[in-house]
Amino acid sequence: MKKDNFFSRSYLIKPFLSALMLGLSRLPLHLGFLVFFGFIPLLSFFAEKPSVKRTIFAALTFSTVYTAVTLHWISLVTVGGFLGMFILFGLYFSILFVLINVVQKKLPKMRFPIFVTFWMSFEYLQNFGEFRFPWFDVGYSLSDFLVLLQLADIGGIYLLSVLIITANILIYRASVHPKKNILILFILSGIWFGYGIWRLQTLDLEQRKEKVAIVQVSIPQHLKWKKSYVDTTLALYSEYTKKAAEEKPKLVILPESAIPAYVEKQTGYKNFVKNLARENHTNIFLGFPHYETAKPPYPFRFKFYNAATEVDSTGKFLPLYYKNILVPFGERIPFLKVFPFLWKLNFGQANWEYGKKQAFYEINGLKFSPLICFEIAFPELTARMVRHNVDFIVNITNDAWFKKSAGTYQHAMMTKFRAVETRKQIFRAANTGYSLIISPTGKILKKIGLYEKNIISDNILICEKKSVFTKYLYRFPLVFVLGAGFFVVIFFLKIWMIR
Repeated sequence: MKKDNFFSRSYLIKPFLSALMLGLSRLPLHLGFLVFFGFIPLLSFFAEKPSVKRTIFAALTFSTVYTAVTLHWISLVTVGGFLGMFILFGLYFSILFVLINVVQKKLPKMRFPIFVTFWMSFEYLQNFGEFRFPWFDVGYSLSDFLVLLQLADIGGIYLLSVLIITANILIYRASVHPKKNILILFILSGIWFGYGIWRLQTLDLEQRKEKVAIVQVSIPQHLKWKKSYVDTTLALYSEYTKKAAEEKPKLVILPESAIPAYVEKQTGYKNFVKNLARENHTNIFLGFPHYETAKPPYPFRFKFYNAATEVDSTGKFLPLYYKNILVPFGERIPFLKVFPFLWKLNFGQANWEYGKKQAFYEINGLKFSPLICFEIAFPELTARMVRHNVDFIVNITNDAWFKKSAGTYQHAMMTKFRAVETRKQIFRAANTGYSLIISPTGKILKKIGLYEKNIISDNILICEKKSVFTKYLYRFPLVFVLGAGFFVVIFFLKIWMIR
């Protein structure tokens, strides 16, 4: 028998095509519609009941292409980290593909529910653990389709992913049973579009007199931390905050690490921020690094944090917020507490400490809570905010690391989904863009492009009613985890009965 050659295997074309379509749907090319066909070659591949060996090769092909297309921008920050992504997701998708394949072979009549539950479990579980990186949720491909986003206020990004996979299954099955599956697809589409149109027309929003402004001065990453450029940085923030103040906002938002110094610890920089708030008669929200003295047995003298706070119009600093969720490797090496020797490794990361709680601030009685950078990717975090009755959300980020890449676009578009899930307005201040003001409908109301120096401001929009997602269904994806677990149990029972 002729041995398989990895590079000549025609069956790898199917996972390759799926990965390519799903990856392209995430890029700023307006090809999001491809996501409705992206799973079809993969479904066809699993229908062939491949061997475990072939399944692993297919998973590695899929993962390599999907990661390369979707996450290529990570190479702009760290080549080592980018290569690490291939290893990490190669492992994840290999496990996922093998589980789907072996379980559906024993339960062929349940092959589609098996595919859905295992895939959705993969998406949801990416939100947890020290390697958490929930970037592959297929629902994000719909960022251009405002009407289709609206169902996220019921089931979040996860419901959108489920509907996308279901649509793929129906299109795939239409080749065998066209009438039945096209009819179901038509009904599903009608409900999906109908809900979106109805929600956009009927969502009750109250426009408040209070304004919020965002300042973007676009400082390139290679200059941001240079001591020789600090005076320029301060001058730019002074100039553009003054411009923002002309709009008479109650709050001016500066981005993550806006001031490249330990503001709370260095009197000169702290006075600069105080005077900025006093002179412009406005509250200011901004990010900066921070440290606190550590106690034994901590391996170093200080603990460092990615911090943010509000400074009121009198110059008073409110309690700091410490970033709760850190970027794996980029901001902290995973498992430092488990393996203390990892503290000795230095790949250029900061090894920040985790914040332990959320923070809440107010302007004129309106309550808001912050997210720093990567935290915008986590629906449960924003859902918890809303259950504390916030009126709007502030997201500050740098993103200069990613330059003018797809990563900047992907990161920014996540705000649309969080806004719809929570039905809260989001003000996103980015160092080099995109800075955005997002309506509770997910619509971009104001925008500053990449590397522009500008300010935007708008009135606060309030949606009093909590969404179904934040009130009841923020843990809705556990249904799929339990479903996958159920299929695994049935799988092992079948094996046991055969024996």
